[in-house]
Amino acid sequence: MGQDKLTPEELFLKEGDHSAKLPLVDVHDSVMEAIGLGYCGFAAEPVPHLKEGDTLDIMHKMEPEARAERRRKRTLRRRAGGWAAALILVVLVGGGYSLLVEGPGQAAKFQYEVRPYQPLLATEEGGEVVRSNKPLFLSTEKIPQRQESKEEKLFREKYSEAYKAVEKLLLPEEFASYVLRKEKAGGEPPQIGIVNRMMLFNDYSSYVAKAKKYTAPNLKQPEYMPEGYVFDQAWIQPDFEIKEKELLALTGGIKLEGGYRVAWRKEPLDSINFDNSGLSYKKDQTMVRISAKRLKEKTGIVESLLWTKNTIMENILVNGTQLIYMDHSRNGEIKLGYKYRLVWADPENNMLYDLTASPESSLTKEEVIRIAAGMMN
Repeated sequence: MGQDKLTPEELFLKEGDHSAKLPLVDVHDSVMEAIGLGYCGFAAEPVPHLKEGDTLDIMHKMEPEARAERRRKRTLRRRAGGWAAALILVVLVGGGYSLLVEGPGQAAKFQYEVRPYQPLLATEEGGEVVRSNKPLFLSTEKIPQRQESKEEKLFREKYSEAYKAVEKLLLPEEFASYVLRKEKAGGEPPQIGIVNRMMLFNDYSSYVAKAKKYTAPNLKQPEYMPEGYVFDQAWIQPDFEIKEKELLALTGGIKLEGGYRVAWRKEPLDSINFDNSGLSYKKDQTMVRISAKRLKEKTGIVESLLWTKNTIMENILVNGTQLIYMDHSRNGEIKLGYKYRLVWADPENNMLYDLTASPESSLTKEEVIRIAAGMMN
């Protein structure tokens, strides 16, 4: 084919920097049309009707071989020297598509496949991560606000005071449960609380040491982080089951002003579980948070994901692991606290992983997927 028969976009690509010596990529017309580099003269496979919450697949299953013989094939070279990243799209069956992402620097190449959303298998027993049954929405109905009574306000303040009183009696890495009562009969019912302070670490090595000591999920640092993002903090969240009957049977304790008393007990270390931990990375005011949770439930729905009618939800296959990808950037007034969210699992070890990018983030879809890919074994 002569140069005069190429489109301006194709001519630009063909006359790119040949010094890069990239391998030739055979790109069919259907691919060219999907990525906006040309017009196809043949009729494309019809796009199925989208239901609410579904996302549009930009690539479709290749046509049968008989029709494909009538297509014109073009051989293109893409200029690499002046671009930060080049995307090569490969058509797959089933309505999904794959992307091979190349770029300079760390984790320079990885490939992922995009598929329509479906629940994520999280445990070997069949536990699943799913999106909630209905999307979130802003209600126009005005809900009347109940006025808090003076007694309720006082009891709420005393509950906070009780927490602080018990916390002062604990050493670092000690945990307790307590019950707040009003001494005179006829008052508010007793209220139960716990002191399970999160462990925070300003350096990664300290986090690793404590994670090993308490058998908490030990997150490795990502192999790739976008430029400018640095380690900010790590955490381990302890938890324990409250033994209500034993707690309510306690007497004595700390006396508070106003006729209140706090009975409490220190929880033994072997009753504490350390099933949640995480890392955060920061660039100016934007954050990337990565967390791991050891699943207690093994069957049914182990995690339900919040979404809105504007949320983009897809499944991503990368490094042999399937993820759920959520893009909340178009949710408008509904604030979920993050722009992107990626969830994936390790069913063999009953572990669930979660990555979020803050609402102000300028990261791209490819960048957040690459971060997650660098967390996997």
